Amino acid sequence: MTGPAEAAAATCPHCNGLGLYYDPHVEAGRYGTLKVCSCIEEQCRCGGQSPYQYWDENSQRCWCACAPVRRRLAEVKRRFQDADVPSLFRWKFRHDFRDVSPDGRTPLQVASKAMRVIRFVSGVVDEGKDPKRGYLLHGVPGTGKSLVSAILLNELILHRNRSGRFLNLSLKYFQQLKDTFSAESRRYGQTWQILEELCNMPYLVLDDFGVQRGTEWEMEMLYNLVDARYSEERFTVVTTNQPLDALQELPHGGRIHSRLLEMCYLVDMNGDDYRRFLMSE
Repeated sequence: MTGPAEAAAATCPHCNGLGLYYDPHVEAGRYGTLKVCSCIEEQCRCGGQSPYQYWDENSQRCWCACAPVRRRLAEVKRRFQDADVPSLFRWKFRHDFRDVSPDGRTPLQVASKAMRVIRFVSGVVDEGKDPKRGYLLHGVPGTGKSLVSAILLNELILHRNRSGRFLNLSLKYFQQLKDTFSAESRRYGQTWQILEELCNMPYLVLDDFGVQRGTEWEMEMLYNLVDARYSEERFTVVTTNQPLDALQELPHGGRIHSRLLEMCYLVDMNGDDYRRFLMSE
């Protein structure tokens, strides 16, 4: 972005230079909405009406200062819609992760680990960079792994305006692939299109990794996905409730395990039950 609106956004404490922000206030439905920040609205002369142009004092039609931000807003909204983040974690950002107990005094052990991850990625996106190496969040259930992974994905989509996907590695995912072999399915013949899209996705979360003990074909599909993202250095976040050694017991587990170790920072998320902590608030 360039121009007076972007200059105003650069010093805005509300949007931190982005020109956009998430308003959690619910006007309809279950969620708030992404909005253009007031620092941009103050520069607007088109009233927010597409194609974001206005007539100047010389009766010349000009582009409004808000136009780049409003176009970006439309793109970012579409990317969030396509990201498939579960409703529980939809619109969760860095400030939504609590790192102390409800009394505000007791630090949570697992929260401190998660906050280090969130602060690192926050620093990367604030500097306008794309992270190259992802994260493998491992530990017992309930420690906030899925929430942290969704926060990372949401922050990157919002700040970098690139596509991302939250993929729960359940039977539903493999069923979608199997449906591509059925002539009655609308996805018939699209096996490799689905895999190629996931392989090339700039940001991908693989949630509940390691619970899969399916057919050799299913594990081959999973290995192909990991291997392709490893080769292309795509940012990938993996969550698993399994011990790291258990991943090697999966078919292709040794090859999958070695690639994950190289493409991801390991984060031990064993500790406090973060889910129980949230329920106690």
